[in-house]
Amino acid sequence: MLTSMTNRTWIDPRIAQVRVAGVRSYLSQHGWKEQTYPGPELLVFGGPVDDDGEPIIQVIPSDESMLDYPMRIEELIGALSVLEDRPAADVLTDLLHAGSPPHPPATPNGTPAVTPSPAADR
Repeated sequence: MLTSMTNRTWIDPRIAQVRVAGVRSYLSQHGWKEQTYPGPELLVFGGPVDDDGEPIIQVIPSDESMLDYPMRIEELIGALSVLEDRPAADVLTDLLHAGSPPHPPATPNGTPAVTPSPAADR
């Protein structure tokens, strides 16, 4: 018996991995500016201008544990997909990589290269 209805079955499960740091980094890299907001619970970003010449505003919770965080991230990805004219899955992939440190170079056999620390020479 189905006890609750959800419309989230089509949402890419990777969305749960989107972090505030990744959103901040991604939006900053794409020209969005973080705006001041009187409380710490929300992050407000101003982006490209709309048809009336006003900046498009995106708002997300500042904490991933807030109940509406997943829904707001879904909305953000959908909006960015439209604004950037590219698939939402690509936006999501880029959001996930935006807050990540760069990958170390790989060796010819595909394993990560290891750079010895200076302390190893002592």
